[in-house]
Amino acid sequence: MTPRSARPPAGPEDQPHLLLISGIGGHPPAAALDSLARIGPAVSVVHIAAWGDPEPVRADWAARALRGEFLTAADLDDAVTVGLALHERYPLSGVVTYSELLLRPQAELAERLGLPGNTPEAVGIAQSKSRQRQVFSEHGVPSPRFAEIREEADLAEAARSIGLPAVFKPSLGAGSQSVRLVRTYGELVEAYRDGRATVSAFLQSEDVFLLEERLALEADGDSGWAAYCSVESLLAAGERHHLAVSDRIRLRHGYAEEGASMPSRLDTAVQAAVVDCADRAIRAIGLTTGAVHTEIALTPDGPRVIEVNARAGGPMPVMFEVGAGYDYAEQIGRSALGLAPDTAARFTRTALVRMVPIPAGEWRVTAQTPVAELMAAHPELAYVRPRFGVGQSASRDRTLHLATFMLGAPTPAAALELAGRIERALGIELREAGAPSGPEPRPEPEPLPGPEPLPGPEPLPGPALARAT
Repeated sequence: MTPRSARPPAGPEDQPHLLLISGIGGHPPAAALDSLARIGPAVSVVHIAAWGDPEPVRADWAARALRGEFLTAADLDDAVTVGLALHERYPLSGVVTYSELLLRPQAELAERLGLPGNTPEAVGIAQSKSRQRQVFSEHGVPSPRFAEIREEADLAEAARSIGLPAVFKPSLGAGSQSVRLVRTYGELVEAYRDGRATVSAFLQSEDVFLLEERLALEADGDSGWAAYCSVESLLAAGERHHLAVSDRIRLRHGYAEEGASMPSRLDTAVQAAVVDCADRAIRAIGLTTGAVHTEIALTPDGPRVIEVNARAGGPMPVMFEVGAGYDYAEQIGRSALGLAPDTAARFTRTALVRMVPIPAGEWRVTAQTPVAELMAAHPELAYVRPRFGVGQSASRDRTLHLATFMLGAPTPAAALELAGRIERALGIELREAGAPSGPEPRPEPEPLPGPEPLPGPEPLPGPALARAT
């Protein structure tokens, strides 16, 4: 723990004092601070420094002249200790985070201080795919058949009970890391051993893996979209508000996410069934407060829950801003204070985020278009965020994506077509790591498929510009 920053006078005693827990992932802290400051000027930060230098976030907080304190913590438990001590000096009114990896200290602080929030038990279920599956089974929520794997000796029985091919995944995880389609028993053993050896960004652990029934998620016919979607919800003041359904771009690189679009292209009846399925899952887990991101498979037998996340999907706050001028991050902050939303999301255009996957293998980036050039050439862009610079090595060990970008367009079809053009304009060229220099770099990734002919909780590494929306 570092010495606390001096804080300005607290102001009126009835002014709410929000605590933001930051450190890794989720909505970028600078943008989150702007949203929370719209609720009131008293916003403190506890930044967990285990993942990197807190000073850029400290500078963002100081630049906004907010009331409160900027504090650092060593890990999740220390964040709770630091937050409790802050409350003794300057009572808190609510605790908020936008990151999957920081949900536990948020829930523990809210419970110990008697503030609005999800219980640690509900958050524990939401962060465990294994516990989710058990709860869904008990409450009749449709989801894939599954088997738990706690040791290598469990693999054979899991394969027998679920059948192959199937989906292997860690119970605790995010961003589709270590999620694989396994077609043979040998691939299952390899996936399990690789999963055991993988170092997670989480500062907590759950020594469980799942083998799940395979659902045909990759493509919804030849539409260019995947056969799954997500429901973006806000739980506040005792009510569940389902704000939007987001479509997903077709999967072409295993289970690496390829992007999302909102509002949905799906017809009203399908969206209603999807929202009902998400609502049942949220109630079964026991979530009551804040954002919820629920992924739903679209199967011939109806919607089935893939997973529930007790936070906003990574790009969703910006997507709401681009598509509807709606400050989702602010409304999440209001929920942490026990307040109902004071505005609704009304979409005037489609927002689409494209995540460009890294092909399997080890690569070196040999070329890409400068961000400033892309932003100038495509006014529809909200941002472009390369994950790597020219000359850097790229593989799926650290991240699944080469770059992400977000855009606005009149319709989902127009957004998908535009995304294909912008992806080509990224100009990303790769060469196999260790290959000699020469005139034959790997071509850029194939363009997105689509219905018409076609030519990413914290800023990502690499240069990035953001366009005001």
